[in-house]
Amino acid sequence: MKLLFMTGPLYPKPGNNANLIGKLIPHFLAAGHEVCLFSAAFGENENELPLECFGIPVHWATDQKKDWKRKLLYPGIAKAIDPNGFSDALQVQILQRALKDVRRRFPFDAVISTSEPYPMAVTASQIKEGKKALYIMDPPATVSKGTETVFRRRILPSMLENQTVLITTPFIRDALLTHGYQLPSRTETLGFPMIGQVRPERKRLTEDKIRLLFCGWLYSDIRSPRYFLDIVSRLDERFEVTFMGRECELLQERFPIETKAKLITLPQQPYETALQAMADADIMINIGNSVPVHMPSKTLEYINTGKPMVNFYKMEDCPTLYYTKRYPLALNLYEGNADIDQAAKTFVQFCEENKGKTVDRGYILREYADCTPEYIAQKILDCLEN
Repeated sequence: MKLLFMTGPLYPKPGNNANLIGKLIPHFLAAGHEVCLFSAAFGENENELPLECFGIPVHWATDQKKDWKRKLLYPGIAKAIDPNGFSDALQVQILQRALKDVRRRFPFDAVISTSEPYPMAVTASQIKEGKKALYIMDPPATVSKGTETVFRRRILPSMLENQTVLITTPFIRDALLTHGYQLPSRTETLGFPMIGQVRPERKRLTEDKIRLLFCGWLYSDIRSPRYFLDIVSRLDERFEVTFMGRECELLQERFPIETKAKLITLPQQPYETALQAMADADIMINIGNSVPVHMPSKTLEYINTGKPMVNFYKMEDCPTLYYTKRYPLALNLYEGNADIDQAAKTFVQFCEENKGKTVDRGYILREYADCTPEYIAQKILDCLEN
């Protein structure tokens, strides 16, 4: 089959959903399928866009073409159907136009789209020919207590129903059903394709620190690090705590903290750099969301390292627990526990006892098989081919 992956962003650097799609692509190629990418690069210079991403051709949708349709027609249609925040509907118009050119150059048999960016998933769902697979990694705001626009709320039912197959987490599936949405008959509940190759740890210059690592986006509103920082303030000189990721460089401005531990705050790094940092750390720090249904994808990436992990969760039904309760080297700390001193004591003891330990690789591959790229890619192919 000719398969078109509709995801993004890919430029100037791949987003999280795009990186996950990148993990699946080799397995579709190995199965003998021809694969291309389609992504938006609004505001970018068309002459600077790469011809390939993840080793396969990529077709771009840009907003460089400023003809009368782009200037008058598309904004008019968008404002009419998306009055609350018409950028979604406007982007759909541009994507649909670009997709016509893509089909001429690459007559695809099926499309596989991700729900972020949302306009890309809408555009894919409205394709008339061929089969469609939608991979929802981030829950719609409607089912996760977020702010939803009229356009998104209205278009979601048809976006779901128009799919040949829906791939999503068990948490998102259950939330969609609870809210009354009709799902395709072929709905596969899978994790994220995070269980795969592991980078080797680099040789240490010294062994005098217990190195803790949080890697990811610090959403101060839904992923507050305050509870963890209360524990960090009680750590001594033996500890080195690194925050690496989007907005992490602003940590001490937003959350002033005094600690005897060494504190390192780094902005978002290239994906390969983040992977190496995980391989080099002693203890992974996972901070759960305050938004229901939404699970940090880093949870599985931490598990993939085999390293000890402390999971801070904010809700008793936090989706992270579905994975961490099965992980032999996980300490789950509930942020509803007001006894910070006891939590810090438990935390320190866990770090002292588990530094240098790893979980058996065979156990990880067996227990989290539904989170491997091979398994997920094959499930998608099974649904598209049968």
